[in-house]
Amino acid sequence: MKAISSAKNPNNADQQQYKASLNDAKKPAKPQQTDPKVLKSLRMKALSPAKDPNIAARQQYKASLTEAKKPAKHGWDQIKMLDILLEVEALDSQLDQYIDDDNVSSHTAPVPPSGRVSSLFSNRSTSASHYKSNRIEDRINLDHMQMLKKHFDAAAVEGVEGRLSMDMFIMVMSQLLNLPDEMQPQLKALFMKIDSGSHGHIAWDAFCTYMQLELTEKEDSYTRAREVCFETPAVTKTTPHRDTLHRVCVLPDHSYVTASQDGVVAFWNPATLQVKRTRPNPDANKPKQKWITDFAMMTNINRFILSTGDRELQFFEASTFEPYCQISGLESVPLKMSFWHNPRNTEESILMYGDNQGCVNVLVIPNTTLAFRKWKQEAKVDGVPTANIEKVASLADVRYARWEVHKDWVVELKYEDHLRSIISCSNDPSTGIVIGNVVGSTNVESALRENALKRCAQGSSARKRLSADQTVFYVYKGVKTFAYSESYNILVTGGMDRLVRIWNPYVNTKPTALLRGHNGPIFYLYICDREQRIYSISTDKTVKVWDAQDHSQLCTVGMKSHMIQGEMTAVLYNEFTKAIAITTDCLSVLNLRENRYSQTEATQTHRDAIHCIRYNPHFKQIVTACNSSMIKVWDIESGQHVFEYNNAHGNSAVTSMIFDSSGRRLVTGGRDGLLRIWNYNNGQCLRTLKKGSNEEVTCVIHVTVSKNKYIVCVGWDRRINVFTDTTESIHHEQQALPHWVDDERRGHTEDILAVTANSATNHLATSSYDGEIIIWSLVSGHIFCRLKAPPPDPKKAFDPMEGDAAVNTLVFLSARGVTRRAATLVACGPAGYIHFWNIYKGGKVMSYFTPNADGANLIAVNGNNTVLASGDTAGNVKLYNISEYCTEGIERSPPPLLSQFRAHTSTIKCFEFVSGLGQCEFLLSGSDDCSVRLWTGKGHYIGTLGQTTRWDIDDPATFAHPRVPRDVLSAIPEPIDIPDKVRQSIDTTPEYKDSKNTKNDLHDVDLDLDYQEQEGTRLRHIKHKPGPKTHEGPAVYHSLPCFELTDVPPSRQAPVIGSLDPLSILDAVEIESVASEDLTLKPFTPKLGVKTRRSSPMTTKLKVLNGASALKSNYK
Repeated sequence: MKAISSAKNPNNADQQQYKASLNDAKKPAKPQQTDPKVLKSLRMKALSPAKDPNIAARQQYKASLTEAKKPAKHGWDQIKMLDILLEVEALDSQLDQYIDDDNVSSHTAPVPPSGRVSSLFSNRSTSASHYKSNRIEDRINLDHMQMLKKHFDAAAVEGVEGRLSMDMFIMVMSQLLNLPDEMQPQLKALFMKIDSGSHGHIAWDAFCTYMQLELTEKEDSYTRAREVCFETPAVTKTTPHRDTLHRVCVLPDHSYVTASQDGVVAFWNPATLQVKRTRPNPDANKPKQKWITDFAMMTNINRFILSTGDRELQFFEASTFEPYCQISGLESVPLKMSFWHNPRNTEESILMYGDNQGCVNVLVIPNTTLAFRKWKQEAKVDGVPTANIEKVASLADVRYARWEVHKDWVVELKYEDHLRSIISCSNDPSTGIVIGNVVGSTNVESALRENALKRCAQGSSARKRLSADQTVFYVYKGVKTFAYSESYNILVTGGMDRLVRIWNPYVNTKPTALLRGHNGPIFYLYICDREQRIYSISTDKTVKVWDAQDHSQLCTVGMKSHMIQGEMTAVLYNEFTKAIAITTDCLSVLNLRENRYSQTEATQTHRDAIHCIRYNPHFKQIVTACNSSMIKVWDIESGQHVFEYNNAHGNSAVTSMIFDSSGRRLVTGGRDGLLRIWNYNNGQCLRTLKKGSNEEVTCVIHVTVSKNKYIVCVGWDRRINVFTDTTESIHHEQQALPHWVDDERRGHTEDILAVTANSATNHLATSSYDGEIIIWSLVSGHIFCRLKAPPPDPKKAFDPMEGDAAVNTLVFLSARGVTRRAATLVACGPAGYIHFWNIYKGGKVMSYFTPNADGANLIAVNGNNTVLASGDTAGNVKLYNISEYCTEGIERSPPPLLSQFRAHTSTIKCFEFVSGLGQCEFLLSGSDDCSVRLWTGKGHYIGTLGQTTRWDIDDPATFAHPRVPRDVLSAIPEPIDIPDKVRQSIDTTPEYKDSKNTKNDLHDVDLDLDYQEQEGTRLRHIKHKPGPKTHEGPAVYHSLPCFELTDVPPSRQAPVIGSLDPLSILDAVEIESVASEDLTLKPFTPKLGVKTRRSSPMTTKLKVLNGASALKSNYK
């Protein structure tokens, strides 16, 4: 008022003073809190030797910290202050053994924990440890790119684009990113990834191409990883319920529990969806039945609760369904119930229910067992101990509160321990959803207990929370369901307006996101933190899946797809089985296509069968390829996924892979008959190699002859295709060199399955489907010798056209050098036997053996040729010591067995030895079960590529050993060791053994393998290869006898010539053909293993009859 004066005589001094005071008043007031620096100094004073603890300093620090944790009544700046204080508190963990930093029990507003504050209200710089863990490619931003472009331009000379060498690139990037010297190996690896052609320098275009392709493939990989697909139609089972289903729950053992309005409770097996046991309706024969409104499980004490329309809470034993006790005299009808128990202390529990008056009733039970024991001692009503709600509220060990929260019926409620609050919702817009404290912000237990009975006597014990004790969200048209996520710190709501809203639980003014797409009111919501998804189901039975991070829609399943009929009454998402249970008049389960409960919980590296594995020692990375033409890159030191790209060969599978000599490029061969050269670090296809035909490529290798580099591939075209490997060509497509003369004239006559090369002797070896092995000279292209093993057992059936003669794998023992006395070639086949060959003087077999009765289908040798690994169709692996095997002459027994174990549950497709990582050697195995696993040289299980848990290749404590893969453990319960008698019979006999004499207990299980011809999954040598043999004898139907026909239709008279009808002629021919044959059928027993291609007489008769009928119908 002093500052207001007339215009002629303004009081400038007063005006300036007023403006200064007003500016100071506009500044937000700082909360009266302890300075973090002071708090830090108090902590340092509190630290003292254990022998002389500074008790006074610690008590002062604890009091200051407790006072600092109390939030202010206004403004969210206090939460930022709390974040700083908690960082100071985390500086030193030594004080934790002296001071108990308990969380403040009374809050004036919901306060987020320390792990969520920084993500919500601050954006601090990344910590040093996190900075070191990031890849260099992820740290480059637009400013760095612009500055790097200047360095490339400065290196340009006379119109030639600027290029940077490795040393210059490392120096420039270190300065731009301010990297320490320890990051130079990563910079060197980045340069090698960009310089895939090993030119020694990179240009600006190459750098930009690498970054763009890598980011594009990462985005595509992220999109593919989020794909969701359900198995439709849903599995539907009838229920024992005869009334409306109110609730479906899941137990800790993942079983389903359903409850209906008539009180029937059913327990279901989640795998078979069969009813295990049922609680019938005890009031079925009574004239007045109780109306059940809701159901809740008490898993900590193995009981369940039923709320009734008679204002009762009934407790039952879950094992016997016997009534335990009940609470009667509730002030209103309970509509929705929820039960929570402390996972750290199962005796602490909270029982809450919402009623038709919009009130939230809470029973806080510190000791559940003691409280139920007291209720059990109450007087019985209708044979059940009954405690009145007034009696329960007056007990000293139970706290009862009744809060007037909503203006409409309570639709759903739940306690969240992370918020220490109860979340409830209703259809009233003004109180759509409310987050409130359990018993209030002040300790009024004694006053509450004294006044509870007084308010009950007056007619209502409900009271309203203080405004600081609850957060009210206004939601248009109310809320029907909600879900809360502790990991993402979000609250998701849905209601009649068909919108899914995402809220910050501490900000009630506006939602952070809206998810649109439903055409009906939202009925159910669930947030799966592990899958990073939000599941929403509307009343029209439409299921939608959303990404919890970017809020994009991932999948939609409508009623026409899942075929669920009827009105939906309850929904539940089972996170363990990854299935949505929907109740109508039946129970329907909609399963996710990934990781079904019926299968094992084995980690999958790919979604399809593994075909190839390669290890790159330069980058310490593993490259895997699967049947769906997907290529993935993994870090071997941690087992984590690095990069991936799809459609390497379109819709055709990748059948073989090899690295070039520099290790920077990857060569792949596919079923489309093409070879492609990749910069596998960013998915760039550098060149396509065409061999003249589209027949499948079965194997590809990279060889060097006199400093010239070549790519050699073989396949179903029965020819050896050679390509020159040069980086100077500007053409994207390259044709093969002319075929060798000997290859065209005297080469293989069947499909070639394998190829290998010996750089020490310049020899090339190929094997075909008919069992022939040809040794070639890489220099001249002429045939060096031909090898072919005789049938392993003349007494045993051996059919080359059935794949028995196929040689699947060839390996040269290059480490043995040029030696003419030792075996230098190892072949897997024929008939699953492993052969050691000496290729000189026309070639001869040095030794042969079979790992088991079914034989081996794959072999591999380590780098120094000392260990041989063999795999079979059952997933078994055996490691042999071949360092001195067949080096001086013929061996009469198999090599020493180092270890044996079962690595997979299906056929092993590929092996790869890994060396150069310390003193240990490792083995990679890939299988049809979609997994790639890493093992030590002793057969100890390390882990599966794709698992969430990281391993450290230098720390054996992080290995999975002594555990084994879960699918292997559950597949065959019998021990996998070979009996001693069988091992002696195999090891001491040089001749081939019959499969009956070399029987292995591991293969006594009947494995029903179905080799179906599916698109992209057919291989000839697998198609014709018989599956594992069974030892259980003939089936029952093999011994069924056949008898003579007793009812033979009478023959007709021949028609009179002259009055013939064309159709009657066909009838006469039909009958005469049948009458001319002998229809006598004799009993017989078919012989196992005997195959015939000739048709039986009865089959011939049926063909004649069918042909006559077809001719007759055509004539008509």
